[in-house]
Amino acid sequence: GYLAKGLGMIRAVRTAGVPVVPGVTGLEAVGGDRVEAVAYRTGGTARRMDCAVLLLHQGVVPSTQLTRALGCRHRWDAAQHCWRPDLDPWGGTDLAGIAVAGDGGGIVGAVASEHMGRLAALEAARAVGVLSRQDRDRRAAPVRADLRRHLAVRPFLDALYPPAAAFRRPADGTVVCRCEEVTAGTVREMTRLGCQGPNQTKAFSRCGMGPCQGRMCGPTVAELIAEVRGVPVDAVGAYRIRPPVKPVTVAQLAAAETAAGSDR
Repeated sequence: GYLAKGLGMIRAVRTAGVPVVPGVTGLEAVGGDRVEAVAYRTGGTARRMDCAVLLLHQGVVPSTQLTRALGCRHRWDAAQHCWRPDLDPWGGTDLAGIAVAGDGGGIVGAVASEHMGRLAALEAARAVGVLSRQDRDRRAAPVRADLRRHLAVRPFLDALYPPAAAFRRPADGTVVCRCEEVTAGTVREMTRLGCQGPNQTKAFSRCGMGPCQGRMCGPTVAELIAEVRGVPVDAVGAYRIRPPVKPVTVAQLAAAETAAGSDR
């Protein structure tokens, strides 16, 4: 079903006359105060395309800010090139009472995420005594069968469409931390000088210390450090998360305090 859907989407794009350029390297946004064109290379030829809007996408990764803030154990997924919480068959983390369902635990798609949510709910019902273990397992059996069918194609898709290494470990002049404007070259140089992981690079460069708290640059920084050190990414580690997980304004804090006061 996923393959048929994908082929249908590709056919719709071609029918609409939308140009698709494969094998792009050296992608560059051109302009001053705003984007005016995109420069790139394909098939060894330099090209330029005028544009007013540029949208970038190089793969989808789980949002692990909350599970990291809680202290859940994570592992590096070499197939999807991302960190993901380490989950049991019911979506449970290594912390009692904390479960993750859906793409927050690894990219699986919308329908598979629904099935994972059902499994987590069944285990939660067992944990609070609403269902027996036997009832949980009986209700879970058809859900697991559906989930296996939806996940069967995932290894093929992960292998067919990996984000290009040139985008995951970009050239030295590329800005990888947009919040603090830290380049890939700076991360590599700090690693050569002795930084062993992302948290040390954060201390020396503020890389990952901006409003996004490393959501955008975290996997890239980890891969760059692993590249220079010549070790697996899971040996490098990831950023420690500091609250708030998302930026909060003073007005929002004041409103929350006012609401809390009115309840007393």
